Amino acid sequence: MLVKILLPDFLHHRLAREIALAIAIKLVVIAALFYAFFDGRAVHPDADSVAERIANPEQQTSN
Repeated sequence: MLVKILLPDFLHHRLAREIALAIAIKLVVIAALFYAFFDGRAVHPDADSVAERIANPEQQTSN
């Protein structure tokens, strides 16, 4: 028994399927990059530590 896949009308064309697949892959890659680099790990420095670092750039950090 052969199962026929029901696709929207615009996906019946080969080029449309390839474009849709490329867009889906790009969205997955963008989401992976976002969660790999920007997943809520932001640093929130206070004004005093920033001023100290600017005033003494050669000084080693205490962390």
